[in-house]
Amino acid sequence: MTTIEYLDAVKAAKGLTSDYQLAKLLGFPLSSVSSYRTGRRFFDDEAALTVAEVLGVNPLVVIAAANAERAKTDEQKARWTGLMEKFSASFNTLLSGHWSGVERRRDWSRRLAHARG
Repeated sequence: MTTIEYLDAVKAAKGLTSDYQLAKLLGFPLSSVSSYRTGRRFFDDEAALTVAEVLGVNPLVVIAAANAERAKTDEQKARWTGLMEKFSASFNTLLSGHWSGVERRRDWSRRLAHARG
């Protein structure tokens, strides 16, 4: 997703009708939201973290998406996009019903036992 898509997602999720309301909710200056909308600026990591928290999504995905948008070269963009896809897939697997909390606890118990040697 892009910065603009994340802004729109927050507005939709919270039932907001204006960028003023959005800026107030996120704690951003309205001028920052306007700059995001026009493409003059993209989220920095702190803004991406705030948006992720409001949406309840993996913050690393939003941070990676923001870094992909800010990338200066196609290679940098590809690296961030690839990382974003890995974070998203890993997070979705972790949250899926295929790996229950009991299984996660067992896995961590095994890892701790192995680490203690």
